[in-house]
Amino acid sequence: MDAFLDRLDIYASGIWLPLLFCMTVLLFVVFMPKRQIDWLGIYLTFGVVGCVGVLLDINILGEYFDLFDLGDPGKEGIGDLASYAIIPSCLAVIFINYFDKKNKWLYVAIFTGISYSYEWLLTQTGYMKLLGWQNWYSIPVFIMVYGVWLPWHHEIIKRLR
Repeated sequence: MDAFLDRLDIYASGIWLPLLFCMTVLLFVVFMPKRQIDWLGIYLTFGVVGCVGVLLDINILGEYFDLFDLGDPGKEGIGDLASYAIIPSCLAVIFINYFDKKNKWLYVAIFTGISYSYEWLLTQTGYMKLLGWQNWYSIPVFIMVYGVWLPWHHEIIKRLR
């Protein structure tokens, strides 16, 4: 059992933060009133955002450029999965569900703030180790994701219906 838990990187410093935040946003997605997104949209968003998150963060930024590490650098544990795939997917679903074109930049600012705060807390708890990255580098990325990519993604989902 210890070997199994070790492979999950469950003993990493600060692991409680991604696990707690993951459970919180996942429960929020399940129980939130569905306004602009249904279960098919949630399914598609989870798949697309989770895949992009894993490909970009783990493979390109984390491994290829080696800009940061989460938990033990030699393991891809449960906290990595939560931080790269589940949490971004949940935040994307919540953003799309409550998104309002009239207040677009307010929503972009709120979700950029939530995403930045989460990344900053990962660093503060010791779960994320910066190797050439600074937390504030993510702000323009979050603005592009919430301001351009997710509204575009939502339009594609609506056209599929």
